[in-house]
Order: sequence, then C-alpha cells, then structure tokens
Amino acid sequence: MKVRCAPLLIVVLGGAVLGLAPAGAAQDAVRASNATPPLRLKEAIAESLAASPRLRPVSEQLESAAIQQALAASKFGLKVTPQVTTGRDPTALTQRTLGVAVSRQLPFGTQLQVTANTYEYGTSPNAVRDAGYGFTVTQPLLRGFGPAMNAELVSARRAVDGSTRSLEDARQQLVVTTTAAYLNVLRQERLVDASERALERATKLNAMSEARARVGLATQLDVLRADLLTSQAESALTDQRAARADALDDLKLLLGRAPESPLELSPEDLTEDGLAAAGLAPDLDDAPAGGAGDFVAVALGARLDVQEAHARVGDAVLGVSVAKWNLLPQLDFTVGYTRRGLGTPSNLAFNELLTGWRYGVSTTYALDRSQASAGYASAQIGLRSAQQAALELQQRADVEVRRAYRAWLHAAQTISIQEKAMNLAQQQLHIAQLRYERGLAGNFDIVDAEAGVLQSQSALIGAQVERAMAGLTLKRATGTLQPARFVNGSTP
Repeated sequence: MKVRCAPLLIVVLGGAVLGLAPAGAAQDAVRASNATPPLRLKEAIAESLAASPRLRPVSEQLESAAIQQALAASKFGLKVTPQVTTGRDPTALTQRTLGVAVSRQLPFGTQLQVTANTYEYGTSPNAVRDAGYGFTVTQPLLRGFGPAMNAELVSARRAVDGSTRSLEDARQQLVVTTTAAYLNVLRQERLVDASERALERATKLNAMSEARARVGLATQLDVLRADLLTSQAESALTDQRAARADALDDLKLLLGRAPESPLELSPEDLTEDGLAAAGLAPDLDDAPAGGAGDFVAVALGARLDVQEAHARVGDAVLGVSVAKWNLLPQLDFTVGYTRRGLGTPSNLAFNELLTGWRYGVSTTYALDRSQASAGYASAQIGLRSAQQAALELQQRADVEVRRAYRAWLHAAQTISIQEKAMNLAQQQLHIAQLRYERGLAGNFDIVDAEAGVLQSQSALIGAQVERAMAGLTLKRATGTLQPARFVNGSTP
C-alpha cells in the first residue's frame, strides 16, 4: 500500500510544482507591467507645471484679481432694488409701500435711475392710495468724461494682467527649477555609477596588492595604500548614494509626489544635439550672429518683467490723469420726470404738484484743496519712480542676458577641457596599472591616478549639467522660455 502511494505522492507534488512555476512567472509579468516607466525630463516639467505646490500662491493671486475685476465691473451693471414696507403709525393707521428701483452707471459717469412704486395709507374705505413712476438722469459735467469714472475698473483689469504675468513668470521659473532638480538627480546617479566603478577598481587593486605581497612582489605599504583607497571609495559611494536620495526627495517635492513614492529617471542625452532636442538650448534662429546684443534685443521685447514695468508706467500715467481731473470741482446736471396719480383720483392737486419734468445743476467745491493737490503731486512722483524703475529693469535685463550668454559659451569650453582632462586621467591610470603589474613601480601611482579619474569624471558630469542649465538660463533671461510647449509635448 505504501509502495503504491509513494508514486502518487510524487505525482501530486510534481503537479503542484509544475502549477506553481507558471504562477510565479505570471506574477513577475504583472510586476513588470505595473512598474513605473522612467520619467523623462519633459514629462517631469509637465508634471511639475500641473501639480507643483509652488504655483498655488500665484494661482490664488490671479483668482483674487479676477474676483476684484468682476466686482469693479459690477459697478457698471444693472442694479434692481425692490422695496416692501408695512406697518402702523402711532394713530393705528396702516401703511404699506411696494416699489422697485432700477439703476445703472455708465462708464462716462452718467447715472440712470427708473423707479415705480405704490403706497396705501389708512384703512378701507378711507384709505389713500397712489402709484407712480419716475426716472432721473444725472451727468457730471467736468469729471464725468475723464478717466476717474472707470479708473477702478482699469486698475482691476491691470491687476489681472499683472497676476497673469506673475503666474507665467512663476511657471518659467518652475521649469528652470525642475530642470535643475532633475539634472541634479542625473548628476548624482552618474556620480554613483562612477563611484561604483572606482570601488570595483579599488577592490581589485586591494586583492592584487595582497596577492603580490604574499609572494614578495609588493610591500606592506602597497597593501595599506590599496586598503585605504578601498575604504575611501566605499565612503565616497555611500555619500553619493545619500546625495542621490536627497536629490530625488527634492524632485518629488517639486512634482507634488509623496516622498515615499518610487521614482526612476530616464538617462538624458546631455550632448549638444540632446540639449537642443530637449528644449534646453537657446533658440539661435531668433538671434542672428550678432552675439549677446541680439539676445538683449529679444529680451527687452519678450521678458515678462520688462512688460510689467512698462505697464506700471501706464498705471502711473493714469494715476496722474485721474489726480488732475480730481482737481476740478464736482458739477452735476440732473434731469428727471415723475408721474403720480395712478391711484385714487381724490388728490389731483397734490398729483399735479408732483408730476412733471425737473432739472437742475448742483456743484460742490471745497475751499481747502490741499488733499487733492497733494494727491496730484504724489501721482507725479509715482510716475517718475515708475519710469526710473522701468529703465533700471531694462539695464538689469541687459546685464543678466549678457552674463547668461557668457556662461553658456564658457560652459561649452569647460566641457571640452574636462573631456581632455578625463582622457588624460584614464591614460595615466592605464599606464600606472601596467607599470604596477610588471613590477616597475608601486601602487602609489595607481592610487593617485584613481583619484584623478574620479575627479575628472565628476568635473565632466558637472560641466555637462552646467552647460544644460546655462542654455536654459539664457532662454529664461531672454524671455523665450515657453512652459506651454513642455506641456503640449513640442520642442520649446
């Protein structure tokens, strides 16, 4: 009986094993399908523009400006005011009033108002009833046709325009910040890779030094130097991994992701062609071969802060005009018509007294004009300040563009120098290894060459990142950086 059951048990176990193998492969396939694909630079910029918390303050500022604009525009809207009253006076007589008033203010100061009401006084059958309507038109003669009437609405619209520019400027800065954080992660990853290779070489050198020391081909000092190099490589690798983790956390904050969420970056091409394809290189077609001067000309027409400075000059000009108009006295012309007597016909004399056309002129003029005069003088000072600020901003933009242009050119030269330095360091390391393997020298030259290789690799990676950031900074300085193109997927 036992002999018969043993094969059956083996078959059952075998079937279980055969059934588990496909399940494990399926789970691996599911994990692979659920794995997050590497994040590209354009995708990171688009994600930060859509979800970064850094844009929230300026977005809320724009919303507030839009609310204030709607509030200022409501001043010129149609206003309907109903009126309903009921009650008793001290003589116990009932009073009831029902009416509605419709008014509107026009942009040039005209006030239009139409009213209709009915009232009842007393109790039936001796109650007094009446109904009527009327309209009035009031036009300021001196101030009405000036800019003071709609200055509030103009200021509200300007606030919306300024907030829109601030939001776009913040989006441009976010593109630069996100790119810097992304490239910093790439830099740390490449430094980690270089440190790992350096640790492998140091470990091999340590093992080789110990083996050569055992057969008398190396000294104990060579072993100590190789061991120290290994320890330094391990420490450098630990520091680089910690720096990579910190850089990833910073990037996640910009993207609006949770710190514990997984994130893997796609290796970006930081060559000249790769930078141009990623939208990090400046648009040379927009600036001919005139050097920095052409970039400056583009910046003065495209930068948002320069545009805002010119708009503030316009605001100051409007302020001076409003203050000048406010120096004039208030002079209003009013015309109106009232029709009463639509109720009981027992008050004909009273109705005739109230019914008809009326017109008049009213004015107010304060003998103390110090406040209006001070406002006009302050507005002139504000205009001069705005003009000077706009001029200084143009000069600052000129300096920023020229500095960014020089940094961009210098970064290209630095890459060329660091590539030569890395090739030289690698050749020195190769020669030092050959000399050590053939017993012509100790491993001191190898240790020194290893430090030179790691340093040159780090410098080259840093130069490539600086070149990418210099190109993007130049686009930011010239005002040609367009975040919308990153979101739409086209080349900026």
